[in-house]
Amino acid sequence: MRILTLIGRLFTAGSLALGLGVTAMAQGSAYPNKPIRLVVPYPPGGATDVAARMLSPRLQEELGQTVVVENRPGAGGNIAMYNVVQSGADGYTLAMTLTGMLSINPVIYKKAGFAASDFVPVARVSLAPLLLVVPEKSPYKSVQDLLAAGKKAGKGGMAYGSAGAGGLSHLASESINGHANGNFTHVPYKGGAPLVQALMANEVAWGLLGTGDARSFVQSGKLKAIGQLRNGRSELWPDIPTLTEQGVPGGVDFDVWFGVVAPAKTPAPVVKLLGEKIAKITAEPAFRQRLNDLGGVAPATGNTPEAFADVLRRELAVLPKAAQEAGLQLD
Repeated sequence: MRILTLIGRLFTAGSLALGLGVTAMAQGSAYPNKPIRLVVPYPPGGATDVAARMLSPRLQEELGQTVVVENRPGAGGNIAMYNVVQSGADGYTLAMTLTGMLSINPVIYKKAGFAASDFVPVARVSLAPLLLVVPEKSPYKSVQDLLAAGKKAGKGGMAYGSAGAGGLSHLASESINGHANGNFTHVPYKGGAPLVQALMANEVAWGLLGTGDARSFVQSGKLKAIGQLRNGRSELWPDIPTLTEQGVPGGVDFDVWFGVVAPAKTPAPVVKLLGEKIAKITAEPAFRQRLNDLGGVAPATGNTPEAFADVLRRELAVLPKAAQEAGLQLD
């Protein structure tokens, strides 16, 4: 009798465990069952927004649910990232973010409202190098020429522009500025497009631009690219030497990437599903060609949450320290 009772208890416990497993599977298979928000921390029209709007229709097809791109600009991207952190960690609110947002902003802003640990990486969508760009009629043909001129001009004698105070272009520019004894003066602009206009108007001697912002102007000859910040030359710019090749070590050797992240406690199966879908999309020839036309390269292989996490770990080991050493601090 006791044996029968024990068997009955085991059967009941097993049935309960099986039921819970089936329920969990059912819940997992139900995702997504409502629209998904893809939050962009910048206004419409910028490179981050373009990447999101390229991805969203294909992701919508893959998931069978509406994917709405929502622009929430302000505070260097912090408003959008805070909004995503405060949303449910259920896979229905994602962020399209970029290099430096998670590694630099929490360090340089007193009240960023988030930390890198508040997010889980899903997949990257686009990669492109930063270019060191000078005006069309600039006399400088190499980075060494530019640095020599900066040293000769003395403190405040020449200005460089960035796409915004505290951003990656500012931080990377200060790394370059150090090779000119810090003589260049920083002039921040509100994005890549205003910086392009400032360069063409000769307001500043040089600036760092992402490929998406610079490509058409470099190709048309309206701006000159004299270096790229990368370990090796990008397939987008095979003829432009890296800073390292030009004897300027210590550059920020990170591609400018755009990628999707989710709140940290998003269920692992949901992150895995989203990562697989985005990796599938970024490997498609049509998507890659369209992205290439816009100045980006989609990661064709190894585009997993784990690989993305490795990229973030490398950034977190370097960029926060660099920001602190540069004395960057914003309200």
